[in-house]
Amino acid sequence: MRAMVLRHGQLGVEEIARPVPGPMQVLAKVRSCGICGSDLHRVDYPDEYIPRPDNIVMGHELVAEIVAAGPGAEAWVPGTRVVSSPNMPTPETASAYPRRVGPDGPPPINYFLAGRSQTIGYHPQFPGGFGEYVLLSAPLLVAVPDHVPDRVAATTEPCAVGLHAVRAAKLQPDEHALVMGAGPIGLMTLLWLKRDGVRHVTVSDFSLPRRQIAAGLGADLVLDPAVDDVAARVAAAAGPSPVVFDCVGAAGTLQQAMDAVATEGRVVVVGVCSTEDRGRPRVGILKHLTLQFVLGYTAAEIAEALAAIADGSIDPAPLITRTVSLDELPGALLGLNDRQDCKVLIEFSQSA
Repeated sequence: MRAMVLRHGQLGVEEIARPVPGPMQVLAKVRSCGICGSDLHRVDYPDEYIPRPDNIVMGHELVAEIVAAGPGAEAWVPGTRVVSSPNMPTPETASAYPRRVGPDGPPPINYFLAGRSQTIGYHPQFPGGFGEYVLLSAPLLVAVPDHVPDRVAATTEPCAVGLHAVRAAKLQPDEHALVMGAGPIGLMTLLWLKRDGVRHVTVSDFSLPRRQIAAGLGADLVLDPAVDDVAARVAAAAGPSPVVFDCVGAAGTLQQAMDAVATEGRVVVVGVCSTEDRGRPRVGILKHLTLQFVLGYTAAEIAEALAAIADGSIDPAPLITRTVSLDELPGALLGLNDRQDCKVLIEFSQSA
């Protein structure tokens, strides 16, 4: 099969072996897959990842069509479109938690936590959605309704990240929020906050195109941190923010979130900073802050995210700013550094 391979720091499209499904696995043909900021991080900061990202096929934000089922996974019929938490549970994890296959849905387990799984697209053994075929764990699959287009279904995974972050924040009915960063995760967080009826949501980002998308998705206040005093503008509009979501993942933004949040507030760290960072703990102590770091989502939250997309209560389509082919993918991935695009998807021809 054809795939984009990260090999010793270089990206290239080449032919690799098609994987074969084992017990409780399915082989699926990728229909569409989103580029995640973590994919770019693995190119830019390879030494931060274990195993080191050499000879891997990235891509975990995918929708795929089942081609063949391994032993124990026969309930999944070829031709079914699916999304999935991109995890391959370890044997120990698989035996410790319920193994569900079919309409009951995936279990409410966060498989990203250390030792519970290998992540598809992060490990050489499990090539991801930047190739034509992937292996998926049958107990984690969720069928995609017929009316949901591939390109929208491919946003289910980042949608679940936003859901998980909002759940972790435990916002109260009278609270409002600041979302730092209007990339895909920040905007997904905005969508869930507005769906849950949060009275006022501010979004800040340096990128004009991304700020424009945030405004279109219902942000009550959109700010440019290059020119706006974000904390002061939020306080003037809605009062000091009790909750700040750091969806940037760059050195310095955690401290900025601590500075911006209200006394006794909560900072929810969603963006992954791949470099060493420094901050002033005294700020957090004097303000009696709570820091909440979040990782991924539960397998059940994937199903919940897809259900919200399917019933229209969450519409991530405006986040999609460009689609590319497999051959265009290396340049598109590296081009994310300019922050002009939001969500970029690779779309595969379904004739192969």
